[in-house]
Amino acid sequence: MSTTEPAVPLCRYHEIVVHIAPFSTTAQSVAPDAGESQRYHAWIYTNLSLPVKVGDVDTSAESGAAPPPEIGGLPLIGHEEIAVTWPRYDEYLWAFHGGERALLPVWGRIFRQLSGGLRALLLLKPQASHRLRIWWSIDAPGLEDLPWERIWLRRYRPWKFSMVRGSPGRSAPPLPLSPGQPLRVAVIDPASGAPDALWEALTDLGSGIEVVPIEQDDPHKAISEAIRAEVEVVHVVADGVAPLELEGLLEFSGKRLSPKELAGMVRGSRITIVSLTPPEEPRIGRLGVPTVFRAFARFGHDSGEGPTIASQLGPMPRLAFRHFWRAFYERLAEALDVEDALMCAARRPLIMPVVLFLRHRFGRQFSRQGEGMRRSPTWPTHGSSQTSADVPLTPAQVLADLSVSRDLLDTLGRLDARYASLGLDFPEKSLVESERRRLADLDEALDQSLSEDPKP
Repeated sequence: MSTTEPAVPLCRYHEIVVHIAPFSTTAQSVAPDAGESQRYHAWIYTNLSLPVKVGDVDTSAESGAAPPPEIGGLPLIGHEEIAVTWPRYDEYLWAFHGGERALLPVWGRIFRQLSGGLRALLLLKPQASHRLRIWWSIDAPGLEDLPWERIWLRRYRPWKFSMVRGSPGRSAPPLPLSPGQPLRVAVIDPASGAPDALWEALTDLGSGIEVVPIEQDDPHKAISEAIRAEVEVVHVVADGVAPLELEGLLEFSGKRLSPKELAGMVRGSRITIVSLTPPEEPRIGRLGVPTVFRAFARFGHDSGEGPTIASQLGPMPRLAFRHFWRAFYERLAEALDVEDALMCAARRPLIMPVVLFLRHRFGRQFSRQGEGMRRSPTWPTHGSSQTSADVPLTPAQVLADLSVSRDLLDTLGRLDARYASLGLDFPEKSLVESERRRLADLDEALDQSLSEDPKP
């Protein structure tokens, strides 16, 4: 038994997925050492007719795990490679203190380690009438530590171009906002370590943004308070640790928060976007550099079906930090699109190493086109005590419902297989069919809601 797959999700972008995986299966759980050379697959997925040539797919001749035949409804169409000779991580971080002059050679060295087809792919320009999104989908420890996106963008921002991390999943309808309703941004700083530049960036942002300080010294209580306040964005000031250099945890004066904890807490709430920035004085690790940026990278990578995360992966000069976050939130309130906000704010990409772990494929996270639009959609809720006539469900709640339903069907599928292996009939066939119908109804309602969304 298998779960019913949803229809191909609607999206406002032309999309390309670059799925990165090690050649060696044993390397998938081990981060590379400094000076080590390592090869990586770069599997290319898209339904576009590319103007550049990429290598043919020949999985029979490749080592490592076989790639999936499709990702997010996009077919596997090509194969390229990355061969990285790893620098010392401390050298990479120290380069930020030298500004663009020191970072340009880092970009050049990394870019030369890509195969020709991949280099050409990453230098594509969007067509005039369409937006282009490249998903940088990493399945290899260590590769997520570097802000590849900022390095490749160098000193310019291509028009209508977005490069994000993760894999394309189910599209979510924009979260509705009433006319004139500001985006509410909760600032969570349990250890009281936020730099002055952050508060300067968040001061007097205009009527489109309302900043909500959360006065809690426990991160779990702070997030719970932000959920009760019904904010849409949470800006978290945190230190970070990466135990064994594989897991990323946020740290607040001894208290820690994992990506699974965060995703579980905000599921079904209005919290859609989380921003991660370090404290004024972050923890210094054994290499003599902060541990927080590597922790942020691993945290975002492991956040799964949680919120979209905008994460800082390297030091930023004070003025660049203040300019970026001020411009980011101003543009987010205007465009209601986190990708657009990130690209507009990062006018000097090399010294603004903020990357986006995207979980919202549709292309906008919020909608302000009319008081009633999607305020009370008729979401199917049969099998529950709650009905849409009683309490209208938000898009976030419907997506949470979908996630729980798929988990339930996966569990029932394993039980069904176990009963079959024992030569027994599974006693809950009716439950399986009922849940499948409910899942299909939710998917249909989501597709209808997305198709009715007006163009921005």
